[in-house]
Amino acid sequence: MNRPISTRTHGMIDYAWAAAAETLPKMMDGAVETARLVRAAGAAAGVNSMITNYEAGVVRLVPMKGHLAVDVVMCTALLCSPMFLPASERRYAFVPMALGAIGLLAGLMTQTESPIEHSEAFMPSHHLSEAVADPDVARSPHLRTHLE
Repeated sequence: MNRPISTRTHGMIDYAWAAAAETLPKMMDGAVETARLVRAAGAAAGVNSMITNYEAGVVRLVPMKGHLAVDVVMCTALLCSPMFLPASERRYAFVPMALGAIGLLAGLMTQTESPIEHSEAFMPSHHLSEAVADPDVARSPHLRTHLE
């Protein structure tokens, strides 16, 4: 499947989404649980973005596929949130549902491997492969001359 959103664009969407999720609860008077849910989702999205191995990542620990999996699970939960919100706050249910729909669509339309991950593919060194293949050759430099 051709995914039109690059990982770089997805990073921009992530941070904008997290900022919106932190801002929107200020407009929900009296909806304490809904506001808490939206703020927590925004914080989780921000942290998820910061630790992902893509252009917008800060620490780059989580692969892009893991990031997208977290996005799908979190946004699906936001879409289902009206079933768990108090009845008195359901008039604000469109806020987490809209954020969930936007995040889910962005996640499903984003490429699953960042250029950073693609360029950092695991390539064992020549010396490591020699040591694994024959430990005596790795320990004895005079035996290694025929390999070089």
